[in-house]
Amino acid sequence: MRGHLIIRELNQMSDLLATVELQQAVWQMQAYECASPYTLNAAIHTGGSVLAAELEGRMVGFCFAFAAKRGDALWLWSHMTGVHPDFQRQGIGFRLKQAQREWGLKQGYRVIAWTFDPMQSGNANFNFNRLGITAHRYYVDHYGAMRDSINAGLASDRLEAVWLLDAPPPSGSSVDDCADVKLVYVDDSGSLRRVQLPAYTQKRYGIEVPLHLAALKQTNIKQASIWQLYLRDAMTALLAAGYYVCHFVRQSQRGWYVLCRDAN
Repeated sequence: MRGHLIIRELNQMSDLLATVELQQAVWQMQAYECASPYTLNAAIHTGGSVLAAELEGRMVGFCFAFAAKRGDALWLWSHMTGVHPDFQRQGIGFRLKQAQREWGLKQGYRVIAWTFDPMQSGNANFNFNRLGITAHRYYVDHYGAMRDSINAGLASDRLEAVWLLDAPPPSGSSVDDCADVKLVYVDDSGSLRRVQLPAYTQKRYGIEVPLHLAALKQTNIKQASIWQLYLRDAMTALLAAGYYVCHFVRQSQRGWYVLCRDAN
């Protein structure tokens, strides 16, 4: 990355308007699908924030969060985080999330939460191994049919990320995090398998996901749809049985979630 990256808080309408073009570049959205500058402004005035990453005066990333209530607790709900395609994989997204964390702590928040597509292994790896989230909730077709370039073609299933801001940074996944039994996996012949059990008794279970979802959707959308259904079925069953998503492991060009038994 050339140049000096600046992360700053946005509060002027002209700056908020500039995020619309960035949203369109990141997600290939239509204008009506974007978060409007008026919505962003309302979120800022009710306890949320909009942060931008700028490089040589150009906005190359942003994150948008608003105040949300979960039970009796007040959380910061991070609705959108994106980096321009020309500047991805340069650590800008991580810098934005760390700035969001610092902002949240100063405002008295102790939890930031958001949803993400559990089929996207890159997001899962970032969320679990760079930030240190856990996940206890799965939402089926959360947004209905979506038409942007990233989400089109599959149901909009989402996993809820919960980031405890006072927790120590993650040490990363390791072989020790591997699951005892994989409920969804690709076998040695390359076939996708779903294991169904009458009861869940192991300490940990694994659910494999495609390492490159976009490529799979282009070459075999039917396989991608089946994989999503297998993932949904296995993960919702484990969550209902008292497990939670505790790790994400990437090893030997494969990736899988590890679900641990909830101690509570």
